[in-house]
Amino acid sequence: MATITSKELTAKMSTRLANYKLSDAVIKKLADRVMIDGLELGKLGPCPVGICGDYFTNKMPKLEGLSERLGIVKWEVFPYGIIGWDRFHVQVAFEVDELQGRINGAVSR
Repeated sequence: MATITSKELTAKMSTRLANYKLSDAVIKKLADRVMIDGLELGKLGPCPVGICGDYFTNKMPKLEGLSERLGIVKWEVFPYGIIGWDRFHVQVAFEVDELQGRINGAVSR
């Protein structure tokens, strides 16, 4: 999986989230929030809580950093492999106020 820069991610998110008519400033802020050190971003898209991302890593993920980041509603880790856990799939859900109530199945507060 290729590493993506914040600038490249901003461009991809702008296209992916075009239907939600978010400003460039909001998309840039989201792109910076979803970049997580030590994790490769696989897939990112709208979900009921805002934006959800699938990340991958070959090392045991350091989750204490995720707990401190603002806007993370939940995260889950799934090990690949049965005998040797050599790869991990990390799912992270980010709350996005600008998408609140605009995504099908979204939970409003």
